[in-house]
Amino acid sequence: MSAQQGDELMVQTFCSSGQREGVKGAVHGAACVIAATMAAYNIAAWHFRREPHLRTNALVYTLAVAWEVKQTLRHLRRERTMVTLRAA
Repeated sequence: MSAQQGDELMVQTFCSSGQREGVKGAVHGAACVIAATMAAYNIAAWHFRREPHLRTNALVYTLAVAWEVKQTLRHLRRERTMVTLRAA
């Protein structure tokens, strides 16, 4: 097996459902914090400047927060299920 094949197998394993769900949840959690920061900035900036692109950005980043919360919870729930299954 070549190093490239080994790397591909490692990535494929990582991306499989049930593998390293806590790490995947943490990545989505970090993305949620970043999106929330950008949403807060754009909401505040739109409040003072009323520029149309700020309103659009605020909406997009707010939707991104909702998406990332959903993905974070999905991964953390799956991690909890996997831990329960391993303990049984």
